[in-house]
Amino acid sequence: MFSITITFSNRAHSGKVRITLDNDVGINECKDWNVTGPSDRNIHSLLLFDSLIILACVGSLVLCVRSVTSGILLQSQYAVFSQTHHGKKVSWSDRMEFVNGWYMLIIVSDSLTIAGSVLKMEIQTKNLTNYDVCSILLGTATMLVWVGVIRYLGFFQKYNILILTLRAAFPHVVRFCCCAAMIYLGYCFCGWIVLGPYHRKFQTLNTVSECLFSLINGDDMFRTFREMRQKNALVWLFSRVYLYSFASLFIYIVLSLFIAVITDTYETIKQQQQRQAGVPRSELQAFIAECRDTPSSGRYRDTPTLCFPCCCAQVDESAKRLGC
Repeated sequence: MFSITITFSNRAHSGKVRITLDNDVGINECKDWNVTGPSDRNIHSLLLFDSLIILACVGSLVLCVRSVTSGILLQSQYAVFSQTHHGKKVSWSDRMEFVNGWYMLIIVSDSLTIAGSVLKMEIQTKNLTNYDVCSILLGTATMLVWVGVIRYLGFFQKYNILILTLRAAFPHVVRFCCCAAMIYLGYCFCGWIVLGPYHRKFQTLNTVSECLFSLINGDDMFRTFREMRQKNALVWLFSRVYLYSFASLFIYIVLSLFIAVITDTYETIKQQQQRQAGVPRSELQAFIAECRDTPSSGRYRDTPTLCFPCCCAQVDESAKRLGC
């Protein structure tokens, strides 16, 4: 079913009436199997394939959750051991070494894949019609899976520079973005309040943010200046100062500093790989490097690896031996 709506909007009170046409399509559930389309055999094959994907994702999800849980427990035990025997407080960066971020990514992607596949099976059996939700879940899961492929490139020293740079620069980038966001929001609210009645790109806060983000990337800059109405000379002059200052500040200063933060981290990582190969760079790595025993020395785990339900008991037993 098609629903067509024509809207005449004078919400901006600028003397111009905006005309918009909205075309919505409503999908009704059709549970009659006697319709033209794929045969029952094809549908059953797709359902079987989706079921296999769900089973594989469930197995991967269980294993990743087990590994993350064991890492968190080991992290807390190492913190207690370091505080008790060395009198040192473990830093946050060393704590995060126990939590594998790739496993967290796999957990999220597997969860989205399972939810999207179940929803897809319901759509194929004509029980649901949530096509948009299904496409968002499966599309996001696919993107995360391809991002996770970078993990395997990290095993090669010449290919893991991107991963190391992103991981090292992430805290600095977050702090920098928080500071830049305050200035950006200030410009957004100022443009919305002052230029809203005179410029169609500043009539709503959402369009203001989209317009300013486009200006940062140099898109549609001349048109933004050109479409400013000149009925009020004071507002027109203010718009010039506003747009020129925003473009100069964010294009020449903020973006340059943002690139400099990442470039500096990249150079630091590159120098560490060239000059300090094999040298531990954290207290945790130095603690691990103290162990010189080979796997055949008999000083490693003397009990077999237990199954998933007993992993917590195994970690507790390892903690007792570590404390001794």
